[in-house]
Amino acid sequence: MKGLRIDCAAVRFRGITYSVPAPGRHYDCIRVAAEATGEKYIDCHGDDQGFIDSTGRYLRRAQALRVALASGQTTKESLGFKLGELFSEDVW
Repeated sequence: MKGLRIDCAAVRFRGITYSVPAPGRHYDCIRVAAEATGEKYIDCHGDDQGFIDSTGRYLRRAQALRVALASGQTTKESLGFKLGELFSEDVW
């Protein structure tokens, strides 16, 4: 995990990952997915909301929390740490 960082929020919808640059939030990713697909309602929750790390890999929220803690992007005082998942509000 050394050197890894969280780069941006991301969502997966119908097998495609949508992301926005930091400090974008998951709702911004959902908006991008809706615009790209023409769908009015995008159902993304659970493992379909995550983050992209500095290698370009998609991480689920719990995985991303470990990376963010190790890189100093969030702390054990964050809401996400208390819930066991990373939230974009925890990193930017």
